[in-house]
Amino acid sequence: MYQLFVKDLANDRIYELPYSSLSFIEELNKGSDARFSLDYLAVEEIADKYSTDPLFVFSGGKREIWIQKEGTKIFYGLVSDFQINKNESGETNISVAAVDFITILSKRRTGAKREFSATDAGLIAWTLIDESQDSDPYYSDLGITQGTIQTSVDRDRTFRFADIQYEIWQMSNENLKNGFDFGINTSKQFNVYYPTKGSQRENIYFDDQNILSWEYRKPLIMSLTNKVHVLGEGVNDDRIYETRTSSTTYRETFGLLEGILSETDVKESQTLQDRGDKFLEDNQAPLVQLTIRHEDGAPDILDYEVGDSLKINLPELDIDNSYKRVYKRTIDIDGSQKAVISLSLK
Repeated sequence: MYQLFVKDLANDRIYELPYSSLSFIEELNKGSDARFSLDYLAVEEIADKYSTDPLFVFSGGKREIWIQKEGTKIFYGLVSDFQINKNESGETNISVAAVDFITILSKRRTGAKREFSATDAGLIAWTLIDESQDSDPYYSDLGITQGTIQTSVDRDRTFRFADIQYEIWQMSNENLKNGFDFGINTSKQFNVYYPTKGSQRENIYFDDQNILSWEYRKPLIMSLTNKVHVLGEGVNDDRIYETRTSSTTYRETFGLLEGILSETDVKESQTLQDRGDKFLEDNQAPLVQLTIRHEDGAPDILDYEVGDSLKINLPELDIDNSYKRVYKRTIDIDGSQKAVISLSLK
């Protein structure tokens, strides 16, 4: 059973609300966002019990919102948008959007200048969050606590009024070779995973029996780069840079394909090299994008997470019991409690 809850942080009042549909997306190292559709009259009936109205329930101030499955939170965040619509049939509906606690960090900034020298990258990430939460008590405290920060790679970093979510992402595996994976769980703990998050789930298997549908895409020449110039700190002739080139195997197949990356706040050569190597790793050869859909329960969404690798069997694509990693998961739940999950795999 899936349930929707909204919490008024001013008085700790919690509303359990009926819904027409729920949808949320989880993406590795990029956080989650959600959308909810509700019948206005059904919400109004509950709001009346508390001598309030639907507008106040969702938008009277900062509101936490979460989805539970059988008592376990599967999405947890803050209401980010609220809308009421009345259609031509006279039905009034509510649309609500929400973001998780990783995404809300895009509304936080570092100070005018914050420097780190030879400091573990995961510790830099947590320090940025921790300092932001202490910057304007009590208004700045999001309730995020330090979870497990696995030791990764020492970095030199300088931040100037920087977007904290973006800067953490910049140090992650999405952007750097030898980066890390990260996330804030539904207990609001910030965790750093090195070298990667997730494990092989040997007991989870996908084939024609539980795959509802699938899609295969293979971007080709205009999506590829096999030589990249990574521009660092400085201007004109004083700008530092690193050029990284793929092996001849990749250049022989598609010819020379060049690109430029700008990392203007980086002065460390190793970080520029790691940025270029990661970019080539992701772009030097066609990276197959595979999406499959399944119903919750086959398997259960509580049995695996984004970052895990699942066994896939698709003979049409010559995929024979191969492990594919989940990097994005979209969960759609309708009013009848049916949930369909779309998995993006690599």
